[in-house]
Amino acid sequence: METPSQKNANVRMLACLVDIDGDGEGDYRVLVDDKYVKYVTTAPGTFRDADESERCFGPVLVGELLPQLPTGDWNKGHVAIESETRNPTFVETTTVQFGGVMNLWHENKFNELDFTRQDCVGQRVHISTHPELEGGTKPVLVKLAVWPWEIPHMEAESAIYQAIHDTGIGPKFLGHLTEGKEGRVIGFVTEWIEDARAAGLEDIDGCRKALSQLHKLGIRHGDINKYNFLVKEGQDVILIDFEVAEQDSTLEELEEEMSTLESHLADKSFRGGIEVISE
Repeated sequence: METPSQKNANVRMLACLVDIDGDGEGDYRVLVDDKYVKYVTTAPGTFRDADESERCFGPVLVGELLPQLPTGDWNKGHVAIESETRNPTFVETTTVQFGGVMNLWHENKFNELDFTRQDCVGQRVHISTHPELEGGTKPVLVKLAVWPWEIPHMEAESAIYQAIHDTGIGPKFLGHLTEGKEGRVIGFVTEWIEDARAAGLEDIDGCRKALSQLHKLGIRHGDINKYNFLVKEGQDVILIDFEVAEQDSTLEELEEEMSTLESHLADKSFRGGIEVISE
């Protein structure tokens, strides 16, 4: 007797955004056949009987909760409760031209799917290896717009990296990140600064120098917590995380930011710190 194939065996969940109690919409980013990225939304209450952990756990989500994904050339689908069967059903699939980062100032592009994830900082930030980068073994940092509405953040941060390129102010920008081989640009790749520590008051001179270099370019960092200053033995302090940085800032804005540096370095809280989660 032939064993029935597992439902959605060719599907893997990449990311999810769900309502805690299950009464709101759910958003899922999934990978089909190891090469096609698709976005699925679920109507409020579709998985109300499943708890949050089940709705966020990939094997349960794709193998038990989601209906069979339709075949065909689509990248956005919507699931709702079918009126007669009362089962979750794909009620719509469409092909959408999602936006991507437009300012492709760097010559390199890397397919998101060619990276091997080592650790996770969050849904949008991964520490990964790539066969064409750093000998294929040294980790790099990958940052991406998981959801289409996050593209403006990637556009803005990529522009900051363009402005500081080859200055040593921040990590080396290695290239743009694409969704699939020839897909839209959804993020970027930088070097991963290993064996570095967060700055403290004892590093204020180096931090002031790094921030001053950024300010000379008219850029306000916007989030100068101590964890965004990385210190390595015998090297200049490196600034990271330019997600809220702004170009063309006024002198007053830059001076105000510099004036708060000491208090940020003295902060004893974990505000701005990151927890690296091993995969």
